Amino acid sequence: MSLGRALDDALDAKGGGPGAVDIEDGGRKARVEVTDVDRLGVRVRGVRVEREAARDVADEAAALPERLRSLPETLVPTEVDPRLGGATLRTTPSEMHDGEFSQVDVRPNDVELRRYKVTEGGREPVDFTMTRPQLRRLLDELG
Repeated sequence: MSLGRALDDALDAKGGGPGAVDIEDGGRKARVEVTDVDRLGVRVRGVRVEREAARDVADEAAALPERLRSLPETLVPTEVDPRLGGATLRTTPSEMHDGEFSQVDVRPNDVELRRYKVTEGGREPVDFTMTRPQLRRLLDELG
C-alpha cells in the first residue's frame, strides 16, 4: 500500500472536522493537517512526509520540481544548502495567483509542503483545497 492509498482510510476514520491525519507505509510516515474533509475533497493546512533513509538534499531539491505534478504551479529551488541540511522550493513568481504560492522545505529525512499568501507584513500561511485523488498523488510524489 502507498501513502496515498492509506490516506482515504485515515480521512474516513477521522470524520469531517479539523485535525491532523497520520499515516504510515513502508518506512515512510505522513502527516496531513486537515481543516475540512468531505467525500470528494480536502482542505489542507500542510503536508509532511518523513522517510527512514536520509536523502541528499541537493539531489532531492533538483528532482522534486519534475515529480510534483499534483500542484497547480511549477516549483523551483530557491535555496539549497546541503551543508546546513536543507533546501527550499517555491512557486515561480510568474505562476503566483492572488499573491499565493507553495513552498516545499526539504531536509534529509523529511519534506514539508505549505501554502502562503503575500501580505503587507510579509506572508501568512493559507489553507489549500485538493481533491482526494490529487492529495493521494501528492503524498506519493513527496514520498
